Amino acid sequence: MIIKDISINLDGTQYVQEIEVPDPEIEPIRAAKEAELSAACNAAITAGIDVETTQGTEHFALTETDQINLTTAYNAVLNGAAGYPYHADQTMCRMFSADEIKAISEAGIAHIMYHTTLCNHLLTWARRAETLEELDGIIYTAEGMPEDLAANMASVLSSAQNV
Repeated sequence: MIIKDISINLDGTQYVQEIEVPDPEIEPIRAAKEAELSAACNAAITAGIDVETTQGTEHFALTETDQINLTTAYNAVLNGAAGYPYHADQTMCRMFSADEIKAISEAGIAHIMYHTTLCNHLLTWARRAETLEELDGIIYTAEGMPEDLAANMASVLSSAQNV
């Protein structure tokens, strides 16, 4: 919102200055939008991934505990283990081959990286939004993101493939 500040100089002339003042009602809505985006990111990450294994397509949740367990399994196979006991969602524990553990871990890392990067860019957009209408239009998707943010996100994800 722009307001005009009118000052009168000592010589009687008027000086008009336009000052941009944020809408006082936008900050609580911005905070709610940030919380909404963060919650959507967390839900997308923890919902997990589908990975092709020797048993077919299996689903793996990525709660914080799952991420820790998967990191432990991944480190074991990186250190030479031929396999590691793990489980897909709602299945009994079984021995996964080193290749399966690597595939699950790599898919999990890519999934987490995508959603973390998406959330970061959406939060940046929400923090710079100037109107309630713009804030309202921000949803948890890369579609419709401002061009500069979309380009940066694409660059980050492209560069991250080489990590």
